[in-house]
Amino acid sequence: MINKDENTIAILIHDLARQLRVMIDAKVEPYSLTRLKWQTLGILDRKDGISQAELAERLDLDRSAVGRLLERMEKRGFIRRLRDKEDRRIVRVYIEDNVRPLLDDLEKISDEVRDQALKNLSDEEEKQLVGLLLKIKSSL
Repeated sequence: MINKDENTIAILIHDLARQLRVMIDAKVEPYSLTRLKWQTLGILDRKDGISQAELAERLDLDRSAVGRLLERMEKRGFIRRLRDKEDRRIVRVYIEDNVRPLLDDLEKISDEVRDQALKNLSDEEEKQLVGLLLKIKSSL
């Protein structure tokens, strides 16, 4: 008999997220990255020059936590922060050019993790899963 507590949707999603975090952490560790730094670089790769405030919103972190994160990343040479030329209150975040090759490696890692997670699903099942997850997300 199936233990109902172990198969609730919330528990399954939580367990899946935890397993993905562990897998990602193991794969980015050789690059001296954390999952959060990887996520930050991914956001910047898609929108270089994003404001620090918008980055905080996308990461779902408070501004002071993002400020500390970016300070560490800046010291490591991953990013640079510059004041907006038109509105000096805004701080924009940019990826350093020397980090661009690393982004290719991180994209490969992302593909590997996704492929591993979805390897037992058909293309149709993957589409259904995405559709169902989006439906759940939109109702929350």
